Amino acid sequence: MEIALLLFLVIDPFGNLPFVLAVLKRLDGRAYRRAIARELGLAFLILLGFAVAGEAVLAYFRIDQASLQISGGIILFLISLKMLFQSSKAIFPGEYQADPILVPIAMPAIAGPAAITTLIILRNQQQAALGEIVLALLGVLTLTALVLLAGRRLQRLLGERGIDAMEKLMGLILNMVAVNMVLDGIRLSLG
Repeated sequence: MEIALLLFLVIDPFGNLPFVLAVLKRLDGRAYRRAIARELGLAFLILLGFAVAGEAVLAYFRIDQASLQISGGIILFLISLKMLFQSSKAIFPGEYQADPILVPIAMPAIAGPAAITTLIILRNQQQAALGEIVLALLGVLTLTALVLLAGRRLQRLLGERGIDAMEKLMGLILNMVAVNMVLDGIRLSLG
């Protein structure tokens, strides 16, 4: 349960909702649902891959946990700045809006640096069982699917300004998480 809660907070489906709505804006209802299912499936495979082999990948490239924390924080920081000062439409170029595959929804929005780092830490430093992580991921991605599939109804309920306000708030929260990740990475490197 703790693993699932942590992953839910890190994956942040409510924070990703305005972004996903903006990216998939041009799709009709059926194509929107299909894109959500596909992107969540790809995100699951990416996250599972890092849960299984993340430490080995980092070791192969000689990347330590501090570097992972700092680089992940910088990426999230840049995305958060765009969320705060631009609309979601400006975060990624228009060619992604036709029907994106893998980028930018599956990765980096859902299977982003924070989620990958969290999984690697859970598996290797906290020795979480792979079965626990798989169940937690399935549960979190199911909840994420429910949030994203209800997204257009929420958008109608909140209106364009409400979604924009939610995006700015989530951008601010993401900005704070990013700064904290960088600070944690610096503390880890100083050791």
